[in-house]
Amino acid sequence: MNKETLITSMGTSVWVVGLLLIILGMVGIFSPDVLSLTVEAFLSALMIAGGVLYGYYVYNIHAKSFSAWLKPLVLIMGGGLLLRFPAVGISAIAVLLSFYLIADSFASFGMANERRPLPGWIWMALNGLASLVLAMLILLGWPATSALFLGVFLGISLLLDGMMLFMFGLALKKSNSM
Repeated sequence: MNKETLITSMGTSVWVVGLLLIILGMVGIFSPDVLSLTVEAFLSALMIAGGVLYGYYVYNIHAKSFSAWLKPLVLIMGGGLLLRFPAVGISAIAVLLSFYLIADSFASFGMANERRPLPGWIWMALNGLASLVLAMLILLGWPATSALFLGVFLGISLLLDGMMLFMFGLALKKSNSM
């Protein structure tokens, strides 16, 4: 794909999505406890819903199989435990978030490397570096600072992803108008 085709295919959606991610990131930074509890509650709801749906399937297809009931039972119990013990759930999610941020940093470095000749590629590399630093900070403060880190760092990651996309989109738009 040549440069002009790539720039045209991205259009204004790159910087619009970036702006929306910036807004979400700011919400997380200024309300970290709310974002942490929201993420934890959403995950527990997904687990419970998944367990109920899988239980419905097992009831209709494998009702007499004990082993088939294990998966829905584990999902429902796990989701219930997350609701009952949100601090433990937030701590676990914080560790998982650090693993995500490590993977995200490598993905950003890869995207920066692929787009290196295009204007704005440096924003992707900086995003990768920031994600890696955030992951290390979460792991160093775990578990005592999990709620704060989960909310703030997820907000920062969203903010930086948004800034990266916004700046990349503006740089593409600027280079396309030249």
